[in-house]
Amino acid sequence: MTQAPDIATLPKTRKGRILLPYQERWRRDESDFKLWPKSRRIGATYAESNDATMSRLAGRRGVDYWFTSADESAAYEFGEYCRFWVRVSDAVADHYTEDIEDPKTGRSAPSYVTRFPSGCRITALTSNPRRFRSKGGDVGLDEFDYHDQPEKMWDAAASTATWGDRIRVLSTHNGEGTLFHRFRAMAERRAAGVPKKGDIPFSLHVVTIADAVGEGLVEKINEVRGTSFTREQFLARCRSLCRNEDQWNQEYMAIPSTDSTAWLPYELIEACEDDAAGDPLRAGVGRRYVGMDVGETEDLTVIWTLERVGDVLWTREVLVLRGEPLRVKEDALLARLRHPAVARACVDATGVGAQIAQAAERTGRGEGVKFTLATKDEMASPLRGLFEDRRIRIPGDTDLREDLHAIRMTRTAAGHPRFDAQRSEAGHADRFWALALACHAAATRGATPYVSVLSGAGSNAQGIGGDISIDFPGAPRQ
Repeated sequence: MTQAPDIATLPKTRKGRILLPYQERWRRDESDFKLWPKSRRIGATYAESNDATMSRLAGRRGVDYWFTSADESAAYEFGEYCRFWVRVSDAVADHYTEDIEDPKTGRSAPSYVTRFPSGCRITALTSNPRRFRSKGGDVGLDEFDYHDQPEKMWDAAASTATWGDRIRVLSTHNGEGTLFHRFRAMAERRAAGVPKKGDIPFSLHVVTIADAVGEGLVEKINEVRGTSFTREQFLARCRSLCRNEDQWNQEYMAIPSTDSTAWLPYELIEACEDDAAGDPLRAGVGRRYVGMDVGETEDLTVIWTLERVGDVLWTREVLVLRGEPLRVKEDALLARLRHPAVARACVDATGVGAQIAQAAERTGRGEGVKFTLATKDEMASPLRGLFEDRRIRIPGDTDLREDLHAIRMTRTAAGHPRFDAQRSEAGHADRFWALALACHAAATRGATPYVSVLSGAGSNAQGIGGDISIDFPGAPRQ
């Protein structure tokens, strides 16, 4: 990374420089290709407008600069930033609007131009790759991951910078597998000293909201807006406005959304959430099915109980254990299998789960399932079908939602589906597999309750005759 000298005309406020340290690092980096995966609302476009304007006022860049963002309002904002930098530097430049025609459609759109005494210009355009044709000079691609045609936009921008000019690419992420995400992989390989043949030599700048706050963003906001946020209050406010962890990661932590590659996208999960799910006291007389994912020390052990109500499987309990002895886990499962409405249970028989699975099988209502590529596919694919058809109900719990969303489907070299999740402090998609096992139990043909008490004279209001004691926590007496 080549460092440019300080620009003497860079304006200051009463409390110091206008630019924050991470913005200053971006401005000083004179690499031909720069990439900035970033948080929302940290002043990245502001910093780029400063670099584009001040380098031309100082005579370091004597070529035109072409800027484009995802919409016309962003182009206008960039033009206004350039005007600001000219004004506070006591410099002279012309500012005007001109129409640039789309060579294919013949329609024109406004662009916002700053012309410097040297004759070079900064032109802010709308997002249309054809408007880059026949242009030359430096290029700034803002919110690149949100352009309608990022591949064509890059092709046009690369041609614009053919004569040794510079390209700056700034964006929040918009999912995995995008061109911007691939650019980031190139930049990370270069930073690690292991570039691949054909990689564009991007200089990488990554700034999360936490990074920006740590370098003075909150104090700058308070100075400009007259607010009085503490750093902790500001971060908590940003986090509270996010619907889920995935949105927080993408919008603020420079981590691309995994929703497009998740086996269960948030949309499917949230459509099946219900406040009545997960409460044992709401249980009725339907058949019940249990799934148990057995974890060792690092992972959770989860026991999931479903009840069939019509053609919908309702969650009645999700029991999460961590660190308990194997005997405690086994007892917890067997207590639930003693419920007279339980028709079938499927238990993870992989590793330490084999002992618990054998105990469940001895009751006559349990089945051990060893996790293989084939059995995972047999469970994960039907589970997704239940969510797609909205024939399952789950609690609206954040940890549960993230666990279900964590599973990814990839393919082996032989083309077989592989379902897995990254390990984290929250587990290893253990809730997902407990639910998948419970649904697998519900799909077992010919499964019958251990005690058939679902009919007969003298039954109570819930349809189960007699005063049967239920011996797992939170279960109603029926």
